[in-house]
Amino acid sequence: MSNYLHQTSHSMRRALLLCMMIFAGFAAQAQYPYVDINQIQFVSQTDLANCNDTSAYFGDTITTRGVVVTPGNVSEVASGSVQGGHRPFLFIADTANGGSTTPFGGIEVMGAYQNAQGNLLPLPNIETALPGDIIEFTGVVNAFNNGTQLEPIDGNSFTILGSTTAPSSAIVPLADLNDNNRVNIPTTGEQWENTYITLQNVTVTEVIYFSGNSRVSFNVVDGNGNVINVSDRFLAQKLPSHQTVNPFSPQATGSFNPPVPGTFYNSLSGILRHDGNGCFLNSGSRGYELNPFDSAHYDVGFAPPYISNFDRDPAIPTSNQSVDLTMNITDFDGTVDSAFVYFTADTTLDPSQFPRQPLSLVGGTTDEYEFTIPNYPDGTLVRYYIKSTDDQGNDSYYPTTPIGAAEPNFEYYFVRDGGLKIFDIQFSLDGSGNSPLVGQTVTFRGIVTASTKRHDLGYLYVQDEGGSEWSGVWCIGAGISNYFRDEEVIITGQVNENFGMTQVVVSNIQLTGNRATIQPTVIDPTDSAAQANFGWEKYEGVLVEYRLPNNQKLTINEENMGFGDYSVSDVVGASRQTSGRILAGRQSGSSQSSLYVQLVTDTVYETVDGEMEVPAIVVADTMTFDAVRGVLFYGFSNYRLLPRNNDDFIGANITLDTTDLPQSSISVREWNSQAELRAFPNPTSGRLNVELEGSQIVAVQLFDLSGRVIIDQKTNDSRVELNLAGLREGAYIMRIMDNENRIHSARIVVAQ
Repeated sequence: MSNYLHQTSHSMRRALLLCMMIFAGFAAQAQYPYVDINQIQFVSQTDLANCNDTSAYFGDTITTRGVVVTPGNVSEVASGSVQGGHRPFLFIADTANGGSTTPFGGIEVMGAYQNAQGNLLPLPNIETALPGDIIEFTGVVNAFNNGTQLEPIDGNSFTILGSTTAPSSAIVPLADLNDNNRVNIPTTGEQWENTYITLQNVTVTEVIYFSGNSRVSFNVVDGNGNVINVSDRFLAQKLPSHQTVNPFSPQATGSFNPPVPGTFYNSLSGILRHDGNGCFLNSGSRGYELNPFDSAHYDVGFAPPYISNFDRDPAIPTSNQSVDLTMNITDFDGTVDSAFVYFTADTTLDPSQFPRQPLSLVGGTTDEYEFTIPNYPDGTLVRYYIKSTDDQGNDSYYPTTPIGAAEPNFEYYFVRDGGLKIFDIQFSLDGSGNSPLVGQTVTFRGIVTASTKRHDLGYLYVQDEGGSEWSGVWCIGAGISNYFRDEEVIITGQVNENFGMTQVVVSNIQLTGNRATIQPTVIDPTDSAAQANFGWEKYEGVLVEYRLPNNQKLTINEENMGFGDYSVSDVVGASRQTSGRILAGRQSGSSQSSLYVQLVTDTVYETVDGEMEVPAIVVADTMTFDAVRGVLFYGFSNYRLLPRNNDDFIGANITLDTTDLPQSSISVREWNSQAELRAFPNPTSGRLNVELEGSQIVAVQLFDLSGRVIIDQKTNDSRVELNLAGLREGAYIMRIMDNENRIHSARIVVAQ
């Protein structure tokens, strides 16, 4: 245990103050009921399953006792509203079982109170409390981002009664806390909120610098890919650039040396805080997070080579293109002994069976490596990963592979002569379902299946024409409100994951002038085997239709599943595993359903989470349908159908209001206007002639598949000649605007 857990210089002063504080505290706080920490924190499994982790004593003023877990002098939370600039925090454990860590046995104490003049001040002596101190605290039970806190009522709220042995940690599986998208699991994780725990055998996957690189946190995973963030609430994880704000801090600055991705920890210990995400609405983002409070809490197993600045170019090649891999590999406590790329186009091989080739050290450098993967035929799936070993025999992988994983993780791409598809964004071989193109800027075509127009979903979804599985995606950002259902658009944007739901953040969107109708993909909601183990991930963002075989009717099965969800199945009373969820009538930061669907779980949604545009009808188990259509959404660990309007309820046995969905004004002539555009020779190795019959060309743009503008030329002619010599081999998208402001597009292939 480090030296700053043992502060003895103030022991005499503490002893003298104890008697004074005890007498004052007893006199002032006697009128409030005493409640154990376990009673404050306990939440039933039923409530947790319904995403309700609120304390039964929320808002009450109570008195409790606990054993101090975290030293008061290592809390490092800066605050401009508290005099002195430091907002103190303590974590205490229930006095039962000698203060040992037990389920629902820990709570956070916020140690700043408001005086008579309205100023916030640190509670006397709270910043000098030591592990093992037995305290009495009177305050209000509150919560911050789903983490329960005690807040003082005045300067006498905190009293030290004595001391005992400092609490020790409990070993908790990471799988009980968060899933592989770092979404909290309240049914098994909430019992450990605000307690002192230890995680074992975890690997660093990501190091996150923030606040202008003045702070750092990092993500670790267990052998099954479950993720938790390790955060910097305490001095133990403050960087050397950090100037301490706690006036009793044993150090003037931080001293933490961050790990590198791939670092293996035998164990990590600290306080488990809750930053609610997933089904917890309007809360935080990190789920359950670990906050070490001592340097001894980081038990490093080994630090392997660090693979950084990895790049793949191009991201989506054509059959004429090879793929260049570049990266830096360094070793902080030794040397890099070897570096290999493992890759294959053979889909039958396990990753451990991939053939390998050595990476080449770039001439004139000490840590830059490169390799070129050869070209493959159109449609080929290519998988690869990097492995480096240092002089101590420690292995590092890109992408990161947790210690204990059965097979190495890998990245992959498809060869596309026709350019990137939505399929390439969505198709996932990752157990988390995350896109392989997260963080990359892409350009693709798609047909609008849901729009922001009246009588529609209110959100933009597009889908590959003729696509089914893995072919739809949710698009957000500026400029998306001008497009109608069935229109074809070209979109450039960055791929993002929002708690497991893939999005494209649009930076540019344009019409092509084409229209097409997407037919929904039929899925059977009663097929539990198809749903199990994220089996519906391939339908995320896709226009689907719940329909039973043999023309059997769907019926409302569960009328209110919480948070606006209801379900359909073949019979009333069917299990959730043999039902399909539906959400309607809610639009908020965490719910993105239609306000033009009448069938909802409660009339309260007429005015809550958006104002419904149609009269609400509460669903009943007497309602039946031939089918229900909509876009499939993933959120809060469940897939749910989002009907776009009343027309998506096919063959309903109740009467629903008619809809008035606005239609695209693109005419048949405009739809076929692509035929008027000629670009030749195509493929080309240099000159490209562009002709537009019957119209004048006023603007020509050429984009690469990452969305970058390669050519942006103004003109006023029916024919334009472009010089494409010097461009890399591959596919490009050309956009032409004519003198009537119509958009024409074509795929151009450059072949040297």
